[in-house]
Order: sequence, then C-alpha cells, then structure tokens
Amino acid sequence: MKIEDLVQKEVRNLSCYEVETILGRKLCEKIVKMDFNENFAMPRDIIEKLLLDACRSIDVRAYPPPRGCMAVKAISTFLGFNESEISVANGADEVMDLLMKVFVRRGSKVLVVEPTFPMYTFFAQLYGGKTVTSMLGPNFELDVDAILKKAERDTSLLFVCSPNNPTGNQFRETDIKRLLQEFNGVVVVDEAYADFARYSVINWVRDYENLAVLRSFSKAFGLAGLRLGYLVSNSTLVKYVQRVMDPFNLNVITQQLITFALQNWNYFEERINFVVNEREWLIDNLKRVDGVTPYPSDANFILFKVTNGNLTSAIVKERLENRNVLVKDRGHLPLLENCIRVTVGTRNMNKTFLSALKESLEE
Repeated sequence: MKIEDLVQKEVRNLSCYEVETILGRKLCEKIVKMDFNENFAMPRDIIEKLLLDACRSIDVRAYPPPRGCMAVKAISTFLGFNESEISVANGADEVMDLLMKVFVRRGSKVLVVEPTFPMYTFFAQLYGGKTVTSMLGPNFELDVDAILKKAERDTSLLFVCSPNNPTGNQFRETDIKRLLQEFNGVVVVDEAYADFARYSVINWVRDYENLAVLRSFSKAFGLAGLRLGYLVSNSTLVKYVQRVMDPFNLNVITQQLITFALQNWNYFEERINFVVNEREWLIDNLKRVDGVTPYPSDANFILFKVTNGNLTSAIVKERLENRNVLVKDRGHLPLLENCIRVTVGTRNMNKTFLSALKESLEE
C-alpha cells in the first residue's frame, strides 16, 4: 500500500503554503519585523492587560461557548447587526475555508482578482475548484468589464480584497456595487484592512444578498496571535457556513478578550489613527529615497517599487534582512516586478527601516 494512493487528488497536487519564520534567528538579535502586516504600533502592555483580564474571568476547564457565540454577541452589539448575520472563526483564513466548503465543489469555478492574497486560490484548489483569474488594471484598479467577462455560469464565488493585499489600495465603491449587481454568485469582499481605509461596505449586506464581508482582529486590533476573523452576511448564508463549522472552533480566551477589546474601542480607534498618520509619514519619506517609488495605500502597509536599475526587489529584501529588517518581496507576482511590501510600524521601526533601506540601496 502506498499512502499517496489513498490521498485525495486535490491534496496531492496542492503546494504547502510556506510561511517564513524568525525562530531560527539568535535570540539576542533585535529583529524589526515588518513583513506580515502585524500591528506593533499597538502597545504590548495594553494587550497583555486585556489578556490577563480575560484569563481571570473564564474557566478553561469547560468547553468554550459553541460557534464563538460570546464573540458573535460582542460583534453584533458593536456593529448593530443581528447575531444570525455574523459568524466567527480562527482568523479570516478559516472563514475563507468555510465558505469554500459551502460553495465550492469539484470542478466549480472561483474568480480571483490578481495580484492579491494567495489563500483564496489555496482553498479553492483544496476543494477541487478551479481558480479563474482576472488582472487588476495598470493603476491597480478593478477592471469590472474583464471580471464579469470571466464569470461563467458555474462561478460560485468572487473574491475582492479591498484594501487589496499587496497593492494597498481600496477599490472604488461604484466598481464593487456593479460587481454585486451583475455577478451571478457570491461576492466575498475581504476587508481585513478596512479599519485603516476610507470606507467599509459592511452595511451593504442589508442591500445585497450575494455580499459576504470578511473582517479580522489581527490588523487594527493587534491581535494576530489570537486568530479571530469573522463573516458578516445575510442570515441564510451564515446559517450554511455554520453547518460546516466545528461547534467549538473558537477558544474561550479569544472570545472573552474580543468582548473586552470592543468595549475599549475608543482606545483602539486612537491607535488606528496613529498607524494611518505613520503610514502617510512613511510614504512621504519613501518619496525622498532615491531608487524607490512608493504607491498610495489605504492599509497598514506600503507597496514600493525598486527603481534602481542595478537592483532587484529580491536583492534589496535580502540586504534588509541582513540588517535585521524583515519585509515581503512581492516582485514575483504579476504587475509587481521589483516590488516590496513593508508594514507600517512605530516611528522607531519606520526610521530603522528607512535607514536600512538607504544602506541597502547604496551597498
């Protein structure tokens, strides 16, 4: 017997989603981590206090509230939606997984607008779906006509990341509305970065029954390590998502901490504004660096292009890493030749990055 003969075809053909890690680094090294869009502008002591308060208020010997209903209730109160219109999971990635379980069968199509977050394609392939791609325009805008032309009768899902990762821009409201009106399937708008942007489409759920909005506590709230993402949509769609969900999918500590975090929204909102201001400061300073060109951003990260003809994004990324500054090379993606994505950090982190970048370009 060969194990390979027993494994599903989709899994055999699936590439493992690799995540770079700094665990192998010497503990004494001071790493400036600006590669995963984590929010280090959120003070650690504030998060630790909320975490300790959460731990003291619950009993981990008991199973957590099923289907994250404690967190669902807190989010419902905060957003003003009915609890039946919200579902929570271990990060927005698991919400994507659940949506694929509901809507993707072997041979069905999932439409993805590239370049974008790679997990949409990962999960589609996992469940036997076929990914159909439509490219962004030259200014990273949605090409609505091209997207709709790619949409066929058996295309069940359309993923739109807005603000988009890794380009950083938020798409025009009119373009998203047109997709909702003309695409004959579910439009999933991934708003993981919307707290840093100009608007949200979350309230459109009341007007468009084919809209599903993904949100996350990893970015704006600085809670990436706790893994909580959520879905807002109509109650019918949410009901089917919950049918394919593990009943105890979200631990009780996370549920309680999210409740406390939303009760302290004013503080988190201040820190979000801090990140937005730092983002604009960093963009302005990148514009002054010879050899790079930054793009506008509506997220907590900035995409910039290496324009020094003697260097590639891969070389600059490696030189930054040698200086203990971690960024994400996106130069292998379509439309993003020689592009690098850098997370907005604290002022000290941003200054360290700029200094290391200048040295890397001049090396």
